[in-house]
Amino acid sequence: MGARGKIFAFGAIFAGAGAYGLYSDVTHHIHGKPATATLMEHIKLCTVEYQRIGEDKRKEQWSCESAEGFQQLVGSNKVKLSHDYIARVRFTLEDGRTHEAKVDDIKLGTYRSPVGTTLPVVYAPDNPSDVRAKLSWKQLNVSLILLAIGIPFLMLAFGIPFSLLYRWAFRDRASRAVEAAMLPEQPLPTVTRPFEVRESSNGQIRQGTVVTPRPIFGMRNR
Repeated sequence: MGARGKIFAFGAIFAGAGAYGLYSDVTHHIHGKPATATLMEHIKLCTVEYQRIGEDKRKEQWSCESAEGFQQLVGSNKVKLSHDYIARVRFTLEDGRTHEAKVDDIKLGTYRSPVGTTLPVVYAPDNPSDVRAKLSWKQLNVSLILLAIGIPFLMLAFGIPFSLLYRWAFRDRASRAVEAAMLPEQPLPTVTRPFEVRESSNGQIRQGTVVTPRPIFGMRNR
């Protein structure tokens, strides 16, 4: 039970993250408002995670220079750093106002884009700072990969055989093959060729036709 519980937890984490990401992106695209954003600046920040004696853990965003200096002063075992790449974008709202937002540079797809680049985005009407790139398969890749990892582990945890998933995925192809095999055989086409019949009475030649079946492949010279 312990091993099965770990497998279930592992699958639930991946499948849950994938399903949530997929739902969030699709919902945002359906209810959001389209706009054209201009990339104004690339910003590199660091998230600092530390805990003072007698206090709860803190997580703050600093400039990377200050964060790295603080980590060297306190110790790398007491301060954790993570680098964040931010894109500052500007776009026009539906009512004509100009809005600026700071978005994850990698998720937005502007990490390697030069400043001044324009791109289609979708923002949430009730929270314009929640702006994302226009929905595409590339944007959904991460969520789909997480689902693809998590679902087999959940099946394994519940004892569902993988053959069931295989049959479900390929049932349409298999059914089409069975239907094709059950179709009645079609008759071979016939061809006509002229022949000559010599009348013995007057010596004239009369043209006629005879119907013969087309030879089966491989049997012509037999």
